[in-house]
Amino acid sequence: MTDIYGYDNKKLNIIMFNMSAFYDWEHGIVNRNYYVLNELAKSDKVNKIIAVDFLPLRLKKTIKHYFQNILGQARKHEMIFGDLTSVCYQKSEKIWVYSTIDSFFSPKKVARELKKIQSRLNLHNVVYWSYNPFFTQFIDILEKDFFVFDAVDNWSAHPSYLKLMSREKILNNYKKIAGKADLIFTVAEELLGFYENFGRTKDVHWIPNGVDFEHYNNETLLARKNVLSEIKQPVIGYMGTIQERIDLDLLVKIANANPDKVLALCGPVWPSIAAEVKEKLATLTNVILPGRIAFDDAPGWISRFDVGIIPHKIDEFIKSTNPMKMYEYLACGKPVVSTPGAGIEMFKDEIYIANDEREFLEKIDLAFKEDSPEKRANRKKMVGAHSYENRVKQMLELLIEKIKPTRDAGSA
Repeated sequence: MTDIYGYDNKKLNIIMFNMSAFYDWEHGIVNRNYYVLNELAKSDKVNKIIAVDFLPLRLKKTIKHYFQNILGQARKHEMIFGDLTSVCYQKSEKIWVYSTIDSFFSPKKVARELKKIQSRLNLHNVVYWSYNPFFTQFIDILEKDFFVFDAVDNWSAHPSYLKLMSREKILNNYKKIAGKADLIFTVAEELLGFYENFGRTKDVHWIPNGVDFEHYNNETLLARKNVLSEIKQPVIGYMGTIQERIDLDLLVKIANANPDKVLALCGPVWPSIAAEVKEKLATLTNVILPGRIAFDDAPGWISRFDVGIIPHKIDEFIKSTNPMKMYEYLACGKPVVSTPGAGIEMFKDEIYIANDEREFLEKIDLAFKEDSPEKRANRKKMVGAHSYENRVKQMLELLIEKIKPTRDAGSA
C-alpha cells in the first residue's frame, strides 16, 4: 500500500460515494453523510474529495437526477469534466462533485470517468469512502489505496430501498463489503452484530450520529419567523421525513389526546405513505404538515417546539438507526419523548422513553410538567460533546491508525 499519511506529510484524497445528491442537501435533506463530508473537508489531513452524487437505479429517478444534478449544475458551474450524461465541478476549496446517470446504463463507464477525474485532479493516496451499498462493483475497479464503508442504517430492512433492489442482493452486497472493507463504521451499535453475521468483527467501529451544535444555536437562524411563530398553543413537534418508519396511529392518538396543543409534523411526506397520511391526519384540526423544512430554517422551527417527539415503529430497520433529530432536539434544549430505538439509551437520563402508546402519551404530559430552564440548559450542555467535529476526528484517527502499520511495513 502507498504511504498514505505520515513521513512525507502526504494528505488523504477521498472518493466518496454518497447516499444523497448535493441538490437534496441544498434543499433541506441533510444526513450523516453531509456532515461527515463537510467535516472531512475542514481537516488538515485531507487534500481533496470527489463527492459522487447518489447514483440513480430506476428510470424515473434517472430522469429527475439528470435535470436536477446535471443540467441544473452545468449551467451554474465551470466543469472540469462533462459530457451529455455526466458533470464534475468544483463545489468548494476541497470538494469536487461528480454527478452522472451512467450508473443506469453502465457502472463501468462511471468507473472510467472517475479515473479520468482522478487523473485530472492528480489524486494519489486515495481512500474510497462509501455510504452506498448498492454499487459494490466499484470496490474492485476503482484505483484506491484504502476502502472505508460507513454504514448508515440497514438498507436491506428499509421498505423504500427494497423497491430499488431485492433484499437478497442488498445482503450479498453487505457481505462483499464485510469481506473487502479495510475499515467499517456503523451508525448503530446493533450493526456490529449485523457485520458479525458476515464473519466480520475486526476494524468495525460504532460511531453514532452527532449534531452541529452551533447551527442549532445560531441566534440569526433561531430568530427566523415561521408558521409556529404565530401559534399560541403549546407545540408537540416532529422534525424529519415522514415515511414508513413513522407510527401514524400513534400520531393520531397524540393529536386526539392533546386537543389544546398543536402537533407539528415538519418534513416532506414520502409518496409511499402520502395516501395514508392524508386519510389518518388530514381531518385532525390540531395537526399541521408544513412540508419540507430548509436546513437553515430547522433551528427556528425546533426552537418553537415545547416537546420533541420520535414516534418510530419498533422493527428491524429502526434497530439499525440512530436518529439525528434526537441530537437536534437536545441541542435546542427541548424535552424528548421517544419510542425505544438504537442509540436512544445513550441519553436515557435526558429522554423520556415510552414502550407503548399509553406510556408515550403519559411521557408527553410528564415532559411538559417537568421541563424547566435548568433542564433545558443541561440538555444543551450534555449533547454539546456529541458534535460531528468530534465524530469525524475519531473516524480519521481510526483511519490513520489503520493505515500506519501497513505504511510502516512498506517502508521497512
